[in-house]
Amino acid sequence: MTRLATCAVCLLLAFMPAGNGAVAQTASVNVTSMEKNNAGTVPCTDSVSETVGCAKLPLSPDAIVRLSKIEVYPGYMDEYVRYATEVGEISLRTEPGVIAMYAVAEKENPCKITILEIYSSREAYDKHIASEHFRRYKTGTLKMVKSLILSDQTPLNPASKICNFIYK
Repeated sequence: MTRLATCAVCLLLAFMPAGNGAVAQTASVNVTSMEKNNAGTVPCTDSVSETVGCAKLPLSPDAIVRLSKIEVYPGYMDEYVRYATEVGEISLRTEPGVIAMYAVAEKENPCKITILEIYSSREAYDKHIASEHFRRYKTGTLKMVKSLILSDQTPLNPASKICNFIYK
């Protein structure tokens, strides 16, 4: 089964389930030791498990950090999660400008979903929303979504880095 993980030190260590200390420690070391390669991208790796994906572009001054707040009609939750999981995994594996795509559901109301999206630039965002996998997600989930709020954010600490990746 494929899992989605965020390896920012502060996020990973705060939300890592109990019993995964070795994974958290290794991910922390990997995040703090990341260096840009010759292509100007930041490689994301997890030496504990097999990572699937592409090298990520650095954030530019027009980077987009967004919280997408989605309410899904209850009868569509399972189907919506399949679409959201697919678009997230494909985007992270194939789009260098998609830095993070991390979806969570409220514990008290699982029909309310928030997705942290980070794009390296406006151009990367435009490429993402023009992609076949995003268009499939958007058209496939249109009837499932009760409400959608896109809330652009300003990082409080721009030096903090998030490396979002898919691993098996």
